[in-house]
Amino acid sequence: MLLQRHDAVLPQVAVCIDKSRTYGRKVLQGIADYAETVGRWSLHIDPEATGSYSADWLDNWRGDGILAYVESGATAKRLRASKIPAVEVFGHHLDFKLPQVGNDDDAIGVMAAEHLLSCRLKHFAFCGYQKELWSERRRSGFERTIERQQLPVRHFFSLRRGATLAVGQRDREQLMEWLGALRKPVGIMACSDRQGLRLLEACRRLKIAVPEEVAVIGVDNDEETCRLADPPLSSVKDNGRKVGFEAARLLDQLMARPPQANALSPLLIPPLGVAVRRSTEMTAVDDPLIAMTLRYIRENSTAGLRVDDLLTRFNISRSALYRRFRDALNKSPHEEILRVQLERAKRLLDENDFTLEHIAELSGFQHSEYLSVAFKRELGLTPGEYRRKLRLGN
Repeated sequence: MLLQRHDAVLPQVAVCIDKSRTYGRKVLQGIADYAETVGRWSLHIDPEATGSYSADWLDNWRGDGILAYVESGATAKRLRASKIPAVEVFGHHLDFKLPQVGNDDDAIGVMAAEHLLSCRLKHFAFCGYQKELWSERRRSGFERTIERQQLPVRHFFSLRRGATLAVGQRDREQLMEWLGALRKPVGIMACSDRQGLRLLEACRRLKIAVPEEVAVIGVDNDEETCRLADPPLSSVKDNGRKVGFEAARLLDQLMARPPQANALSPLLIPPLGVAVRRSTEMTAVDDPLIAMTLRYIRENSTAGLRVDDLLTRFNISRSALYRRFRDALNKSPHEEILRVQLERAKRLLDENDFTLEHIAELSGFQHSEYLSVAFKRELGLTPGEYRRKLRLGN
């Protein structure tokens, strides 16, 4: 239940969140959503707060509540001692004995694993950071899901910060050595988009084909970073906006009726889904011809590709192509072309405000009516309904 406030005195709320990060911007949007819904707060915003604060950070401040990143146990202790209602919104450490709202990192790992499993891969790896609990939780969810299929997971853990240039260079060299030794094709979950970019760069330097040899998925869905990557990076979409909204709601409740903060368990928000881009647009198959056909479909489906074009390109009869597709994928080449076109349309609906006619053209459909019919038949929604559902979910 939302707390409607009509008091003349507005609550004084400090918001200490790093706006330079995609996650931070989403959290701030969620806080704004809540503040607009329940009435105004008097906000004191520090958009560059990174989670580390000076010892006198709270001295002489007489506010009513705090929403903040907290990275150190010492800061968490000072917040508890201050008695000012506070909610931590990073969720990197879940043992600070503070009210917290954050990502469900285990569920993020599960979602990344399920996506890579859908690519029919048999080799998997995780690339994370040393001594980072949030990375470890993502690894745990990923590894547990893969191992349920009786498949092993390899690991690489790098330093997140504080390294000298020499240490950073050695870390990159070790990553490349590890990557080169992996059995391929392999699906790799990077614990973050930043780590995903490091993997893509290592693949380029080693001349490893992405996604044919290495499929990479990151986390956070930093759209500018992911879409400009080479190739564009698939990413698990966290729900930072809901984190911000729920953190603001919880803080409102704490300011009105403070419970025992230590009795509150962290509220973990599940991810929204996977933004599928080129880095995981592959299906591992044993038939070399079908593997080449799938790559050709991926690269040309948006240009109005037809099954007849495949027959000419690969000098194969229709019956043979359909039979080998069925044996390898249990689907027809036409169904695969349509799937790739629809995935392209879904991504454009999510990432842009293009008209339906323009999206149909960019996705390989001759007319928007064809796109609408295919969308409704395959997904049970019209393109407009799908876009509205995405916007509501975000």
